[in-house]
Amino acid sequence: MLMKRLLVIFILCFVWNIGYSQSYNSYFHQFEMRAHYGLSIPHHTCLKYLIEKNICIGEITYSIKTDGSEPWQHVWRFPELGLGYLMGSLGNINVFGFSQSLYAFYGVPIVETENFIFKYRFGCGLSYISEKFDARANYYNVAFGSYLNAHLHFSLLVDYKFPDLPLYLTAGFAYNHFSSGAIETPNLGLNQVTGNFGIKYMYSRYNYSLPKRTVPYQYDKDFEFSAYYAVSVKENSTYENKKYFINSLICDFASRLNNQRSLGVGLNLIFDPSIKPLLEDDYNGAHNLLRVGIHAMQEVYLTDDLSMIMHLGSYAFNKYKEGKKILVYSKIGIRYTFAERYFANIVLKTHTTTADYIEFGLGFRIN
Repeated sequence: MLMKRLLVIFILCFVWNIGYSQSYNSYFHQFEMRAHYGLSIPHHTCLKYLIEKNICIGEITYSIKTDGSEPWQHVWRFPELGLGYLMGSLGNINVFGFSQSLYAFYGVPIVETENFIFKYRFGCGLSYISEKFDARANYYNVAFGSYLNAHLHFSLLVDYKFPDLPLYLTAGFAYNHFSSGAIETPNLGLNQVTGNFGIKYMYSRYNYSLPKRTVPYQYDKDFEFSAYYAVSVKENSTYENKKYFINSLICDFASRLNNQRSLGVGLNLIFDPSIKPLLEDDYNGAHNLLRVGIHAMQEVYLTDDLSMIMHLGSYAFNKYKEGKKILVYSKIGIRYTFAERYFANIVLKTHTTTADYIEFGLGFRIN
């Protein structure tokens, strides 16, 4: 429960950053209602036989459209920041039940005119799944071992504005992922792809007009060192019924390319007690529980305080024999910077399509 509470706190901090980091009057308020229709994608063989029907989803969102009052808004072509609520089916009402999600999102225009917007959105949040695994009553549900799960969202959208009205027709495609991040097992999770359409209403005391984009200050290509300590909780098996605390130290050396991103390389030291029972007779000391990863990294700066981090790496040392078959791991997460050089982040670590665990970390950076 501690990890889930930390996830809730992190999302609330993101919402606070949306609402209070800028002047209230500089925002244009947007309200949307959207209907989705699509399917859950069986990314594992056993899920093919459990997904019986296509899915229907209802969604409402509130967002703020920035107006260029801050330099970072020009960098991202006047993005939108908001909250969404999503409710819908999962492909088998008896096994998976239905989902309800509350998530924060960030939307970036790709093309924008006075009457037309083509954009993408990405976000994360929490989802309540009404049916979870039960060894007696619902043993077919290998997707969810917990009622409370992480929710990842990505969408491509088109908005068309009615002439002389603050109304837009909106349509697009969306991807949603639900998983507990192995905090509780089973944890195959579900992936959804949908088409959607809806209507958007924009409200402000001022008439909206497309701001004139200017090129803000360009960062020098400075080098930066950052490090953070992270803790995670993981289950190996539902039947083992034991949680393991994983400790990680991550160090990155990166170069700031421009206003939007930095690229670099890093080292990942992981002390993972969850592999001890899997080693069986091969275990001969605590050093066997150490995993060492080397990765490429990218940090994308969304606002002055908020950024997205991504890692793609490979294990240089991994005692667990089955783990040696895993050549690549990846991470994606959100980072919030405070007091200029300190940060907190929440990161999902995966092996291909399988979640390994969720990291909660604190760290610092030196330019």
